[in-house]
Amino acid sequence: MGGYVGAAFRSVEVYYRKRLGSEAKKAGNVADFVRRWGAAYEFMIVLDADSYMTADTFIALATTMQADPKAGLIQTVPHLKDGETLFARIQQFATATYGPVLAAGLALWCGRDGNYWGHNAIIRVRAFASACGLPELDGGPPFGGHIMSHDFVEAALLRRAGYAVYMRPDIGGSFEGTPPTLAEHAARDRRWAQGNLQHGRIVTAAGLHWMSRFHLVNGIMSYVASPLWLLFLATGIALSWVAEAFPPDYFPSDFALYPTWPRFDARQAFSLLGVSALVLLAPKLLAYAATIANTKRRRAAGGALALTNSVVLEILFSSLLAPVMMLMQARFVFDILLGRDAGWAAQQHRGQDAPMGAVTRQHFGHTLAGLGLSLGTFWLSVQAWLWLLPVWLGLSLAIPLAWLTARRSAGEAARRAGLFLVAGEIEVREPEPILEEAMPG
Repeated sequence: MGGYVGAAFRSVEVYYRKRLGSEAKKAGNVADFVRRWGAAYEFMIVLDADSYMTADTFIALATTMQADPKAGLIQTVPHLKDGETLFARIQQFATATYGPVLAAGLALWCGRDGNYWGHNAIIRVRAFASACGLPELDGGPPFGGHIMSHDFVEAALLRRAGYAVYMRPDIGGSFEGTPPTLAEHAARDRRWAQGNLQHGRIVTAAGLHWMSRFHLVNGIMSYVASPLWLLFLATGIALSWVAEAFPPDYFPSDFALYPTWPRFDARQAFSLLGVSALVLLAPKLLAYAATIANTKRRRAAGGALALTNSVVLEILFSSLLAPVMMLMQARFVFDILLGRDAGWAAQQHRGQDAPMGAVTRQHFGHTLAGLGLSLGTFWLSVQAWLWLLPVWLGLSLAIPLAWLTARRSAGEAARRAGLFLVAGEIEVREPEPILEEAMPG
């Protein structure tokens, strides 16, 4: 392997090692390296198996870290690459389009009290060695044992030790892969859910910075939100059923000068709907406007029309898949609370068409839930049926949506149609050497 800056090359020594055991998984790999060889290095850059990073990015990170002796960890913003299926292409387009605005806002808001995503970051080895020894929690999985989502905890420990942890969204050349299908995405999400809920035992640890505690709680809520949404929907449906099953009593037995009319404020209901839609869509719309205004990024997406079409379709797909992910994540949370361990199985990173039989088995329950919700709310009232249309429609279409988005042919068709394009798919230029070497075949 060679290190390079522009056209100048120089050889570097490369060592490969493989642990005999796999205790603590990835966190164990990093800990083993730090214990055995860490003293020989000032900094280390952590990558995942599907991560790529250019030599210029390596140098930029090292230069930034060297110029900031108080920095313990500097996180880049990895861009998703090499998506073949429609699901992967939608994900990498969303990251390329919405990511820069979201990352810039997150970096500004967190400042030097940021978080760590577990890869594509540079770490000061001495700081990590002195501050980030992870405990093994009492009891067995899912809440005990080795810490699964170790990255959040390592960032919190670095911050507790007085080192800065921050993001540099302006440093490009950082890439990673993305799960090719909804099923693979859910498998990874199940492990993350367990790791994040495990943080409930860590968030009260002594000495943590309040922002580190916020990161831990926010990670927990990212999964608890799904059962809360499910509970909210169930409550709304139950209240609608009560309203239909028990007609209001306009003339109660108590003395009253006027009838007791039901209270329903349509204006407030639609105002609530509008505010909810604005909260959900505003970040995407702001990112869309920023991309339209940026000539380079607009051209990378295929131009203004292609960008607009892609954003509309991405919002449509993500809206339909959201209720499916809600049920999946709600089940993850319930499984974890019941003591079921997710394990740490290997994942498929390359596109591979999922057979219809497997997709049907995975999403048959979601489809039944969607059809049942549609029939139940339609029987209840047309208004409730229309209000819940995005939910029951997405669930009812779970099987064809999961099957379609898992197809490489669908991803290729979208690319030929100029949809979900990212940088490098239009410009005629040499690819980054690190990506060219990583491409199959």
